[in-house]
Amino acid sequence: MRRQFARFVDGLNVVASWVCHGLLVVITSITCLQVFLRFVMNRPTSWSEEVALLCLIWFGMLAIAIGIRRHEHVAISFFRDLLPYPLALTLDFSAQLLTAAFMLVVAVYGQDLVALAGAQLLPASSLSKWWLYAPTVVGGALGAFNAISNVILRELGNAPITAMEPHDAR
Repeated sequence: MRRQFARFVDGLNVVASWVCHGLLVVITSITCLQVFLRFVMNRPTSWSEEVALLCLIWFGMLAIAIGIRRHEHVAISFFRDLLPYPLALTLDFSAQLLTAAFMLVVAVYGQDLVALAGAQLLPASSLSKWWLYAPTVVGGALGAFNAISNVILRELGNAPITAMEPHDAR
């Protein structure tokens, strides 16, 4: 059961990672197109910067959530590594739970922003402002899910918790 849950969580993050890869391609393509049209053709577009910015926001929020699962965010592990194993484990559990709580707050307030934006349109692209605020909901929910998954799967800190266990506990 645990192995299946870990596969599900990692599969979900692989999908989010591929979305991030696609967004980087879109951002790069739009930016190159805009530079070409502006400086070579002298005919810039009005929508390109806005769409690239939307893609960048989506990329950022998804990347934050993926980073939570992979433990790739900056962490000060110096003090944790000085603590005895039970205290280090408690500290790691606490950090993951606080991260989950923060990401849930981001998702909830992001939902409020989505509702507040309503049917407003972005000026240059005429896309709904929903696209501007929805990444906070999606990224916040995925980040909270990843932090809780790390606790459930006992993958804490900068490495799986088994790496911190004393040698005789293995």
